Amino acid sequence: MPTPLIIIITLFVLNWIIRILIRKNPQNKSLMKLSFFISFSMIAYTIYYFFFIR
Repeated sequence: MPTPLIIIITLFVLNWIIRILIRKNPQNKSLMKLSFFISFSMIAYTIYYFFFIR
């Protein structure tokens, strides 16, 4: 598997784990910010890889 695909899949899985933790404790604002940051970085990295490297 190429490295960019591994990075995107890892971020996706990590985001789902954090979302499960948010469902257990919806009051935790730092987890929500972390989930937003991971989602944003996953989208940004995907756009960067497919549009600027290739």
